[in-house]
Amino acid sequence: MDEAQWRLLSSIARRFYLEDASKTELADEFAISRFRVARLLQQAREQGVVTIEIHDRDEPRDALSADLAAHLGLDECVVVKAGDTGDDNRRRLARAAAPRIARSIREGDVLGLTWGRTLVAIGEELPALPPSTVIQLTGTVGNDLRQSPVEVIRRISGRSSVEAVAVFAPLFAASEDAADTFRSDPSIEAALSRYADLSLAVVAVGSWDPPITQLGPLLRAHERAELEREGVVAEVAGIFFRADGSVIETDVSRRRISVSAAELSRTPRVMAVAGSAEKAAAIAAVCRSGLLSSLVTDDRAATALLRLPVR
Repeated sequence: MDEAQWRLLSSIARRFYLEDASKTELADEFAISRFRVARLLQQAREQGVVTIEIHDRDEPRDALSADLAAHLGLDECVVVKAGDTGDDNRRRLARAAAPRIARSIREGDVLGLTWGRTLVAIGEELPALPPSTVIQLTGTVGNDLRQSPVEVIRRISGRSSVEAVAVFAPLFAASEDAADTFRSDPSIEAALSRYADLSLAVVAVGSWDPPITQLGPLLRAHERAELEREGVVAEVAGIFFRADGSVIETDVSRRRISVSAAELSRTPRVMAVAGSAEKAAAIAAVCRSGLLSSLVTDDRAATALLRLPVR
């Protein structure tokens, strides 16, 4: 490129990028067409006259991500800068998780998702998927449809060519007999049978101590007491874990309608999406279970996790 062309590109680029001149104004100023202005701006970027840096607060911390993956023994960790509020943090985690989920789903795959505010945020961020199946990994929880697993898969199916498989049953039935009745319903039985075909499961992590879980009110006082005697630390899809990663089986487990730990262990890829330093012990416990292959978290949780022995 000769000196005259370089000066032309730099002049137009300066006016456009630094002085906010419009393409129409530049066309009049340089006596060229708007299309010519657009081509010159593109050429300025291609030739290095203009370089653009994006300082994204949500951009993954690559070094911290690699250190955390090695520490936890996972295939991949993605660490983003923590948000200023809980909602902001959930949005950041969702924006990091969604494109990775989309890239990993192929035609014919089965994607399973649990429930909660982070998973709803992922449902909002997830781009269109190829023809595949999206399925609830848990029964429904409470009456707030905004956080329901049905709402998560509804959002995804609304803009993708996917088969949406709902589980129209509660996460915890009133009794073991009631749970058996739900599981024997033909539509629910058919949905639960699809867990054997999971390609990727995306799960949230609940903490029991400190209590950062929405399951507490769903359990009876004696059930919570029994779980605490058993050393409960974490919860995923209604499955309870001790600090060493072992699964706790109690009476409440037999009321649960969700994917099982055994089914998750047979799933090729299991991604947890969870953040905050307060959840570090819970996340570490689930990592010790051996069920996870990847984790999307924030830098505060990552820093706390690196201080904990995991393996």
